[in-house]
Amino acid sequence: MKITLGHFDALQKAINDMMELYGVDKIISEYEQGNFARADKVKDLQKRFCFDMLYASNVSELVDDIYDYANDDHIYTALKRICPKVIRNY
Repeated sequence: MKITLGHFDALQKAINDMMELYGVDKIISEYEQGNFARADKVKDLQKRFCFDMLYASNVSELVDDIYDYANDDHIYTALKRICPKVIRNY
């Protein structure tokens, strides 16, 4: 993982805080059941879920700093460690 520990910790805190605010179980259930925009077009549910959680956590400045030295693959590696697994049930 190319992302620094400081950036990883900040991402983890932001995503976990956002998920706790809205309810982790509720969010996971919505994604597993396909109750989100354009669910029928999703090929990789885990990737969509991870990047949606990143976007929803409202950390655009942090992500801009990470993109100075990393790319989407590096960010996704970090997000897979942070976000819970989702299983497609639709």
